Amino acid sequence: MAETLPLFIDALTLNSVLDEAGVQVVAVDSARDYAQAHIPGALQISMADFTASAPPVAGLLPDEAALREVFSDTGLRNDAHIVAYDRAGDGQAARLLYTLDAMGHGAISLLDGGLGAWHAAGLPLENGAPQAGASTFSVERQPDRIADKAWIQAHLDDPDTAFLDVRSAAEYAGDDVRSARGGHIPGAVSLDWNLLKGPDGRLRPRAELLQLIASHDIESERDIVNYCQSHVRSSYSYLVLKYLGFDKVRGYPGAWSDWGNDDSTPVSRNADAATRQ
Repeated sequence: MAETLPLFIDALTLNSVLDEAGVQVVAVDSARDYAQAHIPGALQISMADFTASAPPVAGLLPDEAALREVFSDTGLRNDAHIVAYDRAGDGQAARLLYTLDAMGHGAISLLDGGLGAWHAAGLPLENGAPQAGASTFSVERQPDRIADKAWIQAHLDDPDTAFLDVRSAAEYAGDDVRSARGGHIPGAVSLDWNLLKGPDGRLRPRAELLQLIASHDIESERDIVNYCQSHVRSSYSYLVLKYLGFDKVRGYPGAWSDWGNDDSTPVSRNADAATRQ
């Protein structure tokens, strides 16, 4: 059953496989919130465990040794299909799943709607502190799933590369400034990640997503780099594109906190004319 789980999984489907040995559920949550309520049997990991920072840059990928250690300490297994969820809009769980995918573990699913969807379905929760995990989890960096600043600079004028900015329109325009400079990567397409979700906070139907993506001229033939402020929101869009069948998709760990805080990188504001500030 685990081999057939969809990338975005609903609460009832997850509940039906909860006791399968080949399925691991992990809550991306603080230990305190996890202790108050979590899906039965779920493991626990926090965002700080699997991201790194070099202020003012946040949301970086730790090195393989650090990720190997934290995933092993959490109890994750390479032979398991890992289903992640959070209680904060699915972005944090998506970031964990992006990290797993970027490290070679592609058997992943996101609980669509997170803990709220589980509760809304009337499914049981349990409380109690996280239990210490124990496993040996191997990782292998997948360069074709990762874009860093140097890679982006080398591909800015590449017609086979596209940049998808999933921050708010105000962030994209440079009106909402969250780094030293506001604006966007030159040529980037703006698509607020919230538009990928319906009013209930869950993923829109596939047909609607395909129409939305097409209306923004996002083409599957191109290498698509997803970014936001620190690659949380854009981890969600990364998964959505994978779900839609796009096979050349990258994430930009560090994202705008990396690009916008480096005064050597080109920036566009409002109109698409590149500027240096």
